[in-house]
Amino acid sequence: MDARDLDRWQEHGREHGYIRARLRLLTTEQGGRQGAIHSGYRSCWGFPLALHADMHDGPLLIERREILDPGEVAIVCLHPLFPEFWPEVSEGLPLVMFEGSRKVGEAVVIEVVPPVR
Repeated sequence: MDARDLDRWQEHGREHGYIRARLRLLTTEQGGRQGAIHSGYRSCWGFPLALHADMHDGPLLIERREILDPGEVAIVCLHPLFPEFWPEVSEGLPLVMFEGSRKVGEAVVIEVVPPVR
């Protein structure tokens, strides 16, 4: 991710807020990805079915590193593309990361950061 893209997502976070979560990518043996993801990666996020049945897109920024390999854990900042369609998200909420219909990661919300403006 270049500096211009990083600036754009940070500005998006100031305007719309974002979600910090602890993400664990599944290993390839668990059905996860074969390669790493980078900051700026866009995936679909699923929620507990009792809360919300739809999946929604949200690019992520990986904190304190640029890439995350299968099986690794990192703190990420999720930037919902259309936050008005996401359910209410709160600390402790489990999220599932998908590529199409394939589950590739599991996350737990650790903080919901409100918009600055």
